[in-house]
Amino acid sequence: MWKKISVICVLLFVLVIMFIRSVVKEKEGMTPGAGVPEKTDESSDLEQRVLTFSIDGRSPKGARQWHLEGKSAEIVGDDIHLNDLGAVAYGDSTVVILTSDKGIFNRERGEVELMGNVKVDSDDGLTLTTEKAKWSQNTKEISTDAAVHISRDGLIALGKGGMANSDRMYAVLEKDVIVRMKPDTKVTCDGPLEIDYNGHVAVFKNNVKVEDKDGKLFSDTLTVEFDPETEKFKRVIAEGNVKTKKGLSYTISDTAIYTESTKSAKLLGRPRIIIDPQEIEQLENSKGS
Repeated sequence: MWKKISVICVLLFVLVIMFIRSVVKEKEGMTPGAGVPEKTDESSDLEQRVLTFSIDGRSPKGARQWHLEGKSAEIVGDDIHLNDLGAVAYGDSTVVILTSDKGIFNRERGEVELMGNVKVDSDDGLTLTTEKAKWSQNTKEISTDAAVHISRDGLIALGKGGMANSDRMYAVLEKDVIVRMKPDTKVTCDGPLEIDYNGHVAVFKNNVKVEDKDGKLFSDTLTVEFDPETEKFKRVIAEGNVKTKKGLSYTISDTAIYTESTKSAKLLGRPRIIIDPQEIEQLENSKGS
């Protein structure tokens, strides 16, 4: 079970950081209003309608970093209302495509609000869907209060509400978190699930439950620590009302720590092992047969 927990968190850690790097960080060179015609005195109070509209975001050196377009657009002041929005973010090694039914781009604030069937697809297999999201250039943050669905490499992560910040290299799924990994592993928590790239840690919080064919684990929090050089996990720490259950027997402790280097788990804080009498009898019968 400990190994599967760590694999889930490694995949989720890499998945979320890839999303931050590809979708968020690549927009840091964006110039508000890039590619947008300047307002004139004659048009400042008038609504402009166009059948197609496109905007390019470029780095300070002029390299195109993203492209945003809509099949139709209405321009009101600093807001550009786009229908059938599509965008492409060009990363160093990854291309990300974003689509939504509608979007509002505010060129003065450097913000994009996405609404309806928001979907992000990367060319290396990541898919993220939600009903709405907002990107802010000033805060370097993409956020939503709607349900979020993320999938990649047999891993699915669900939650309600979330954010990713490129400056802090930090991401959160706020609540009702469910993470599944094929074939049969599931991790849930009330939330939040916090992933801190600079701190090299991922933390499931509040009413954590892990289930697979080998048994179940319960705890108040579950922390996975990563090696900053390899991005592979070092330790998994379950804290607060820790209980592991296999069959009818279980262990109870304040803390349980699994260390990858030793391939061993330690139970700390008044650990107890409760073995079900039926399982003791079954073990004795198997030895006598």
